[in-house]
Amino acid sequence: MISREFPNDKEVVKTKLEKIKSDSQNGKNRISASILKLADKDVNKIDFLVRRANEDFRDIVSEAEYPRASSYGFGERDDDESKDDYLEDWEEYSTWKEKK
Repeated sequence: MISREFPNDKEVVKTKLEKIKSDSQNGKNRISASILKLADKDVNKIDFLVRRANEDFRDIVSEAEYPRASSYGFGERDDDESKDDYLEDWEEYSTWKEKK
């Protein structure tokens, strides 16, 4: 994913992502993927996103994986709308992760 999103800055991005704090490698991988998506190919956003993730990783993960669903407060959408948001978000995130 790093090579795809930052082909000219792979080593710089790897170094920045090493600063992510997580209890597990799987957690670190998930947070890293979220940061790469949210950075939107802008290497200058990575440090800010890593700092935010280290404060509360859930904010970064939810923005990356469920941008529609996480933009609403509790009770703002009915169950059907929320379900649709989650499904659309997950399809979008999965497509982003799998692209070559």
